[in-house]
Amino acid sequence: MSELQIALIGIGALIILAVLAINWWQERRFHRQVEKSFAPLKRDALLDEPTLNDSGLDVVSEKSADKRSDTFSIDKISAEVGFLPEKKPEISDRFVNLTKSDAIEPTFGEDNSIESTYNQLIKSKIEKLSSNLAETIANHQPETPRKKFSEQSNAFKEVFSEDTALQQEASFNSSPENVNFENPIQKTSNPSIFGVNKLETPQQESQDTAITLPDMLHGQIDLTALLYLATETSVSTLSNALLSLFDGFDKPVFVHVLDSNKQWHLLKDLQSNQEALNRLISKVACSLQLADRGGAVARNTLNRFQLAVETLGLGINGHVEWQEKGDALNAANSLDLFCIEVDKTIGFHLVHGESGPFTGTKLRGLAESQGLLLTSDGSFKYFDESSDEKSASKQILVKTQLHPSFVMFNRDDHPFSPEMLRTSVVKGITFQLDIPHVRQCAEMFNRMVQVAEQLELSLGAVLVDDNNKVLGDIQIEKIRQQLKVIQANMLVRGIVPGSDCAHRLFS
Repeated sequence: MSELQIALIGIGALIILAVLAINWWQERRFHRQVEKSFAPLKRDALLDEPTLNDSGLDVVSEKSADKRSDTFSIDKISAEVGFLPEKKPEISDRFVNLTKSDAIEPTFGEDNSIESTYNQLIKSKIEKLSSNLAETIANHQPETPRKKFSEQSNAFKEVFSEDTALQQEASFNSSPENVNFENPIQKTSNPSIFGVNKLETPQQESQDTAITLPDMLHGQIDLTALLYLATETSVSTLSNALLSLFDGFDKPVFVHVLDSNKQWHLLKDLQSNQEALNRLISKVACSLQLADRGGAVARNTLNRFQLAVETLGLGINGHVEWQEKGDALNAANSLDLFCIEVDKTIGFHLVHGESGPFTGTKLRGLAESQGLLLTSDGSFKYFDESSDEKSASKQILVKTQLHPSFVMFNRDDHPFSPEMLRTSVVKGITFQLDIPHVRQCAEMFNRMVQVAEQLELSLGAVLVDDNNKVLGDIQIEKIRQQLKVIQANMLVRGIVPGSDCAHRLFS
């Protein structure tokens, strides 16, 4: 081994020793700093044996005793809480003033611990407040005897039960024409935050009840804004202010105006009448239909409608008051789900039997004898004559009543016509009833079944469902029960099947 290698080994060993020495020195200095930072314990409650005096209490040093006495003095705590006898608590308007006889004077027994004293103070305070509350409730009890109150309560329950029974009977057993649903978006007075309505004079109440929204509007179908005009404005001025604000909406938009006779009119009806353009109006109702068979209204459409109404209010100097207080988009989605649930069509088919297809002339004669009419769209339709007793003939009834009770058409998708029925034979026909569009849909379903069974006997046909399975009385009864459930759901929602709002909603 050369001298250079020995020298390098020696230098490396010296470096290692120097590093070890430096580390030992730094560790020793750190231990000294830690020992200086923490003072030694003068007394350990766990390791040292306690020294007891005559009274059985642990004896501690004077310094610690004085320190504990200064920190946990009962007199000091009483002074902070406000129960020192020589100092009276300050009177505040937020609390009930206590007289000298009502003042709480804490008593201290032999147990002078802080916890017992504090618990005693709190207990006496709670007892006093409880007694005062009981006296207050007793003083404010009404003088009406309990017997009288129970009699009034029982009478109210009887009236309420009778009223509920009458309403249910009117909703499900009577005809929909006789059911009167109040407009759920009539203007009401604004309640206070405590639910108490503001007092109004009889004149104000009569004015509010006299002015309602248009009859065609429905609170669950339409989003409506009522515009109160500062001064009466003519119809022509309103038409100029509208311009194209409500054009291009994918849902129907209606604008009604209130004239000096407190009558609502559709604006487009007045615009077509030259004499009505100078008629003065005091209020404007703008409404957007929230849903139809195309789905619910979109958020951007709602925002656009709101902006158009606010713009119209600025243009005609009118105050805008929205009748819907909740989220219109949620209401539209809920309405769309309801429509999907009840928008049902009931149908069945009549196919030829062993005797073969039936002739068109015989089918037409039997259909017309049962009250069906051949219309221009190639189907036979049945119209309820009871809804229009003044009609002199069924042809007038077809013109006045646009929606039939049920229809009968060719199952092979070939429209009926007089020429076709004279020269052709028919293999099968379909009966169909659109529930939301039909008044008294349960009765009309029974009438449709009656017509189909009569044709079945006369033509030697067979009544089947969509799967060509024979339709018996049990299956027909199941369909009838489903129809009644759908009708009840619509009535509960406030939408009468076959009404104008139902035709708007399911279109």
